[in-house]
Amino acid sequence: MEKRDVVILGGGPAGYRAAIRISQLGGKATLIDKDILGGTCINRGCIPVKALSRAAEMLDLTRMAKDYGVTCRDVEVDISKMISRKNIIVRTLVTGMRQTLSGLGIEFIEGTGKLISPTQIDVQLRDGSKKEMEARRIIIAGGSKWKNPLLPGGEKIITPTEAFEFKAIPKSMLIIGGGFVGTSIATVFSRMGTIVSLVEESPRILSEVDREIVSIFERELESQKVQIYTGAQVNRIEEKGENEKKVSITLKGKEANLTTQHVLMTEGRAADVDEMNLDRMGINLNEKGGIAVNKHMVTNLPTVLAAGDVTMGRMWTHVAYMEGIIAAENAMGKNSEIDYRSIPYGTNTLPEIAGIGLTEDEAVAKGDHVKIGRFPFASNGLATVLSQRTGMIKIITEGKYNQIIGVHIIGPRASDLIAEPALAMKLEITPGEISATLHLHPTLSEGFWEVARMIGGT
Repeated sequence: MEKRDVVILGGGPAGYRAAIRISQLGGKATLIDKDILGGTCINRGCIPVKALSRAAEMLDLTRMAKDYGVTCRDVEVDISKMISRKNIIVRTLVTGMRQTLSGLGIEFIEGTGKLISPTQIDVQLRDGSKKEMEARRIIIAGGSKWKNPLLPGGEKIITPTEAFEFKAIPKSMLIIGGGFVGTSIATVFSRMGTIVSLVEESPRILSEVDREIVSIFERELESQKVQIYTGAQVNRIEEKGENEKKVSITLKGKEANLTTQHVLMTEGRAADVDEMNLDRMGINLNEKGGIAVNKHMVTNLPTVLAAGDVTMGRMWTHVAYMEGIIAAENAMGKNSEIDYRSIPYGTNTLPEIAGIGLTEDEAVAKGDHVKIGRFPFASNGLATVLSQRTGMIKIITEGKYNQIIGVHIIGPRASDLIAEPALAMKLEITPGEISATLHLHPTLSEGFWEVARMIGGT
């Protein structure tokens, strides 16, 4: 049996970040992945949708170009080139990651690993051969996968994996799920001319996002002629004709029928642990079906840790990064803890949405005597230059110390802008301190300075 230091099962964001951190700490990491290095995020998730979102943004720019004295004639949408560009971006990132791992001396094995003891792994290599390894520590970072929808006609549903490989622009698309993925795909394809319907079970789309921000975003979706059905549930899907499906939904207690070319499922994922032999090992699962871990990312077996989507916690890549790093540090003998208090979120929609901390509704419910400041991008110099004046930056503070407890943004480059408030909240910086810090002009970031001055009283 071959000896290893730390073996990581899964080469997605949590896995490869764990491997890099182990190497930085002087350890020797072995990374095993059954699929493609980079996991869902790089290959079938946030990077592909961001690449397509960039293409849709380019389309917006051509439409605005005449306002700047630039005439764009014969503008065409070539989805095959969009997909090709997306694939180039993915390959570039995967190649770069391979080079990084190789440069750090990290062993990468293509195969499927399963536990045969708390310190031993059986690996089925892609060439059909097998290896058995014994490791001091094992980190499970197998990620998540799409669940099969349990409804009549569910086999007719596609996932984002298929949507990111379309050969032609769909005429129409019904998206099940109005969360981060569903809304991002809706904004991309609606700009290409696809008739998009968005079906969400909750009373509103983006239920985790500040209500005021969502209301602005809904108006943008409506301007793109996206039909939004909230409080709705899909009952069944039937073939109606060539390239056409009839979808039965329950809406406000009544049944309604919608017709569409494609039905896309964007919600419903499960931990990808089927082949890892967890039951036999006695590894505990949580109520969501993910691997149960403590704040050190350690399972009920002291030699086995887990990180990323496989825990079914906050299923965002940046969270997986940090969980992988924490797991790696503890595998190397440190006593690191994960801190979930200040985790930003962001969408790949147009316009972008990002936020951190409590929403206005949550803050008011806590009774913190909140103060709220808003600064519209319509009053920002650079946003006006960019012709991207929709949206705002919103800060929520509590009454006692004027501490920032929530920041929510909708508008240009919101996902980049949220980094400053994330750091401010982490360091407990007040709006007054932010307003005393000069921000470059003209920039989008000075909108944060403006609203901090407004709410900080300076």
